[in-house]
Amino acid sequence: MTKIQAVIVDDELNARENLKYLLNAFCKEVEVVSEASNVDEAVKEIKKNKPHLVFLDIEMPRKNGFQLLEEFENINFQIIFITAYDMYAIKAFEVAAIDYLLKPIDIERLKESVKKAKSTIENLGFSNTNLEVLKSNKKKLQRIAIPYKTDYAIINIDDILCIEADRMYSIIYINNQKKYVVAKKLSYYQKLLCVDNEFARVHRSWIVNLDQIDMYSKKEKEVKLKTDFKIPISKSYKEHFEELFCS
Repeated sequence: MTKIQAVIVDDELNARENLKYLLNAFCKEVEVVSEASNVDEAVKEIKKNKPHLVFLDIEMPRKNGFQLLEEFENINFQIIFITAYDMYAIKAFEVAAIDYLLKPIDIERLKESVKKAKSTIENLGFSNTNLEVLKSNKKKLQRIAIPYKTDYAIINIDDILCIEADRMYSIIYINNQKKYVVAKKLSYYQKLLCVDNEFARVHRSWIVNLDQIDMYSKKEKEVKLKTDFKIPISKSYKEHFEELFCS
């Protein structure tokens, strides 16, 4: 193919200008045919220009990037999500995005993402099943992406035993006895996971998967997981935990 025609969607002008500069300088196979600062504007530009590729910011005022995709019956373009919040990474993968880039954009990662997009466009065509995947995934967060070396490890939510705070880091324990040390505070995972009453903060240093609990001892003030892993329950979290676990 000749040029990859692309549309950039981001509510920040500086972010759009920076991405255009990087593409012009390092990804000359990409031609930016249009840009948009919000979802409604982006829908019009995408329908008008019919791009091969859309660089899509997730967090925007009023409507986010995932809501943009719901405006299309069929997704006939490839997607590279761009955002400052990597808690959205797994959702990007779930809608079959080509790739996921964090701000500030790393040049080598951008080049790699464009290369993957070009290969998919030329060899695999477009997928029209993305919207159905998105809609089903929105019902419940099923997996998360954990930064691992230079990539992401994709972890099933149900496989997480517990998460331990370690100063500015979190240690994620998996039921296959693996663990991942992530440069994020425990509060980050509390916000991400403790929303559907399947995980609970039980201590200032611990989040636990309620489905993985084998026994709760009020006397010892601790829970024992199915793997015999023991986690303390602190007084400040005890009442909320019991409401969830004993209901």
